Amino acid sequence: MPQIQKYIWVINTILNNGKITLKELNEKWKANVDLSGGLDLPRQTFDRWKGSILDLFGIIIECERRGGYKYYIENPEVLENGELRKWLLDTYGTADTLSNNLSLHDRILTEEVPSSQKFLSTILNAMQSNNIIKIAHQSFGNQEPIVSTVEPYCVKMSGQRWYLLARNIEKDKLLLYSLDRIQDIEITKETFHLPSDFNAKDFFSEYYGIYIDDKVPLQRIILRADKWHKYYMRTLPLHPSQKEINTTDDYADFEVTLRPTYDFYMKLLSFGNMIKVIEPDNVRNELEKWIKNTMDVYNL
Repeated sequence: MPQIQKYIWVINTILNNGKITLKELNEKWKANVDLSGGLDLPRQTFDRWKGSILDLFGIIIECERRGGYKYYIENPEVLENGELRKWLLDTYGTADTLSNNLSLHDRILTEEVPSSQKFLSTILNAMQSNNIIKIAHQSFGNQEPIVSTVEPYCVKMSGQRWYLLARNIEKDKLLLYSLDRIQDIEITKETFHLPSDFNAKDFFSEYYGIYIDDKVPLQRIILRADKWHKYYMRTLPLHPSQKEINTTDDYADFEVTLRPTYDFYMKLLSFGNMIKVIEPDNVRNELEKWIKNTMDVYNL
């Protein structure tokens, strides 16, 4: 069982209880046989884990001595500001829940992420030490894989796939590589310096997904969701810039600021008649072309 899963179990258990004594935590720990093997969680082990949790997640577990020595998360705000922390807690929390219900395996359906296992850990190891890597990547349009020497900048999940953003040394440009199209990876002994001004979140902030094209202008786009789909837009925003700017009983208008690339139009098309582009005209007209091209496929 990965050690990190045990740390995340401790964090989630304390968060869910607000405040909890070590005795209560130990009872819950022993009840989770898959993690604990039915064994106790000694105080020394718990104290050691608290230090590891602080180092890994920046989460401080403190003890309130009044009222029975109860433990609590002193700085829960770090979970609000850290996307990876939240994702890890959610992912491992879900994994913990599912692992306790394996008898329902034929009644719990999941989505496959085809590129998460084989090369992700190798790439992350190279990123940790800033090692240059050689990758054999075969795009859908090529008959054979192309070997490239790249500097791994960051990884991003999008549409059930993992992608690597890396500077291709031969081409001297940043390119995206889908991990499920990588045939082989070699970590070289050469290292590189990640630019001090590079920020992965900022790099993708002006785009919907992973299609990057700085020739597409940054635009303020207003989308109108019908009376049913407005609730989905509120609970699962299309983009971090999304704001709700107008609401009626029949619809709600949402504003996003991004560069409308291929995958953004594909996403809008997937909503059918539940979403309408209000402005600007060029985005509205471009979406109309996509719709007409789709109709032509069916000779409508």
